[in-house]
Amino acid sequence: MDYTVCVVEDEKVSRKMTIELLKKMGINNIVASTNGETALHKLKMQKADLIISDWHMPVMDGLEFYKAVRKEESLKNTPFMMVTVEDSKEKVIEALKLGIKDYIVKPLQKNSFESKVKTLLKF
Repeated sequence: MDYTVCVVEDEKVSRKMTIELLKKMGINNIVASTNGETALHKLKMQKADLIISDWHMPVMDGLEFYKAVRKEESLKNTPFMMVTVEDSKEKVIEALKLGIKDYIVKPLQKNSFESKVKTLLKF
């Protein structure tokens, strides 16, 4: 199956690493953005099967982006994974209570990342 994944990450090295991990899994259709606002515009034109977003970004952070995605009829059921340095228990609970499907603390661990992506995509 040919999946499209949206990667939203303002930090260039992290964005590149996430994209490389996806490509190694055979996922080559990747929509990349540096903030939630840009990603939202792109997603309205090209649907994704999975959204992977950082929490802390300029313009529109990950939680604001998540809330905006859920308001869009065509995107509201798209699996959403938060990838962030934010590791406090309170922040993790806040994200999960909002409905974020999965949460990974940076730095990314290849096996854990791949497993979570496969689960969310039903790979």
